[in-house]
Amino acid sequence: MLFKRLLILIFILIPPLLLSACGYSLLQQTKGANSITGGSNNNISSSVYGNYSNIRNIYIKPFKNITYKSGIGVYFSNNIAYYLNSSTNMFSSNKNNARYYLSGKIISVNNSVISYTGVAAAVQYSISATVSINLYKTSGKILFHNITLTSSATYFNYVNPLVGHKQEKTAIEIISKRIAKKIILLIETRAISHN
Repeated sequence: MLFKRLLILIFILIPPLLLSACGYSLLQQTKGANSITGGSNNNISSSVYGNYSNIRNIYIKPFKNITYKSGIGVYFSNNIAYYLNSSTNMFSSNKNNARYYLSGKIISVNNSVISYTGVAAAVQYSISATVSINLYKTSGKILFHNITLTSSATYFNYVNPLVGHKQEKTAIEIISKRIAKKIILLIETRAISHN
């Protein structure tokens, strides 16, 4: 019986240990070649994906809101701009020095009930947002157009409507950060030609 437990424990522990290093080893290049993980944060390059050091000074235009939720466009744009500006060096807050524009539309925002209390009052909600983004040069050359990104988060709605509103706003902030991460990954992995 002890042998079976030990065998099960080994099968549970060994695969995660082996798989945890796979991503790092796949990204490493050999003998001084550029890698995604190597070097400084200023130069994101690899022999597979190309050189992204030319993609800088991306100005984020305010996202258009075509949903029923008023005011979410500015809030969403500000959260995405803050996250992108603080986590990478590709983005610029100066429109005059921009080489690229990132624009977007908030296509949909949907709330759905996840759980109820014993008296059929909704307690936990899921909110999802779908955004369409475009990246183009200031000269007008389109790098990508109408790429759709979606994310969701959950929040609790208590008896107090102000607390529920604050919880929903926090969930929207989480969604905007997740979509910002997806935008960064999209730009970094997209095969974009040099100037």
